[in-house]
Amino acid sequence: MARHTDSKQRLLQIATELIWESSYAHASVDRICERAEIKKGSFYHHFTSKAQLALETLETQWAQMRPALDEIFSPLVPPLERIQRFFRHGIELQVFMHDKVGFVCGCPLVSLGSEISTQEPALRSKVAEILDYKLRYLESAIREARDLGLIETPDSHQTAQIIADYAEGVLTRARIMNDLNPVLQLETGILTILKPLAQPAGTPSGIHA
Repeated sequence: MARHTDSKQRLLQIATELIWESSYAHASVDRICERAEIKKGSFYHHFTSKAQLALETLETQWAQMRPALDEIFSPLVPPLERIQRFFRHGIELQVFMHDKVGFVCGCPLVSLGSEISTQEPALRSKVAEILDYKLRYLESAIREARDLGLIETPDSHQTAQIIADYAEGVLTRARIMNDLNPVLQLETGILTILKPLAQPAGTPSGIHA
């Protein structure tokens, strides 16, 4: 039973890595099985298709991601600092992957979603669902920052979407150009969009240079 479970988890892990490092098309069943050192028969014992495997990788990733987001966006943390921590976490992950594989990987959700948007409706829907969940975390922090007078924005949802679109665009460009520099400037760009208001001395804005 342990081997059965381990082989499935291994396939999920390898599929996640291959899809992010290269593409959904490149991560063939043969390539996944070869890298996972698992026979193709075992693959089809766990999954009916590569699409089902990819769908489960997304669900697994989201289950692992949510506790980290809950911590980053803890209400005990000032709202602007939550946003800052969120993007710093993303930058650190991009740097880690760059050092590991030798090139910029970009956002795995956006890369996958843009590749399969017209081919795999179930995958596209799951990617959109996860992106929407992440957007809600960002929106809640922006709304609280506005209510506290830390930023000015008439529409917290729209501002969150603008910031998310900007970040995803930066990561996509960095992946295309294989240049980590735009990623390293991401936090500065986010602060330029938010334009935090000057606060009286001693006010905990949550923004640190």
